[in-house]
Amino acid sequence: MTINDTDLRAQLQEAYRRERDPAALVLENYMRWKGAPEHLIRVAPPQGERFVSEHFAVLAYPGNQLYTTYATLGASMRVVPNSPRSFGDRRGVRYEYLFHAQPAHEAAVCELLALVAEHPHRHSVEIGPGYVLPIGEPVAQGSGMEYLYFTYPYLDDPRMFEGRPQGQIERPDVLMQWLWVLPIYLSEFNYIKRTGPDAFEELLQNRHGEVYDGYAFNRLPVVT
Repeated sequence: MTINDTDLRAQLQEAYRRERDPAALVLENYMRWKGAPEHLIRVAPPQGERFVSEHFAVLAYPGNQLYTTYATLGASMRVVPNSPRSFGDRRGVRYEYLFHAQPAHEAAVCELLALVAEHPHRHSVEIGPGYVLPIGEPVAQGSGMEYLYFTYPYLDDPRMFEGRPQGQIERPDVLMQWLWVLPIYLSEFNYIKRTGPDAFEELLQNRHGEVYDGYAFNRLPVVT
């Protein structure tokens, strides 16, 4: 399904008017920030109580020849647990998520993003930059990574640290922030536990300054 699907846009606008479903705001933000996605993948949430928008989907943005940027639409239906207190903001925070991967791994990425979108709500756990989510199995067939790391999308959002980020929606009653989800190795997870996320982020940025391979599910670890 392409993003030019006028029925989807109409559905989201109606859902926002009727239920205050913020997916409509998310789509509008993506259209301004990242342009029109090449296509949209509908993703059925896990069975049981639904914590995301009924219109939950993944949008695909082919940024270059190396990888595609996949972005959730509708993960921010609810406020992340405990975030009003930790953020010091009565609105709390709602998250949408970005993932870099080669198109061959699109199905695996969509499954991971559906899991990520529901995780903080299903388990009543607060997440944010520096959080690590154990998957319990390889993130994709042939990969040696079994963890997901969350950070700010500084590669996608050039204004991330300059105020008024592009990957953010702020209204009087709503605060949404995009997070970048990056698969990591056990050795990298252990490094984060020993030294903290800031030290790991420094290693990542040094690596990215030389070569960016965060999209590759078979990349070499930054620490062993």
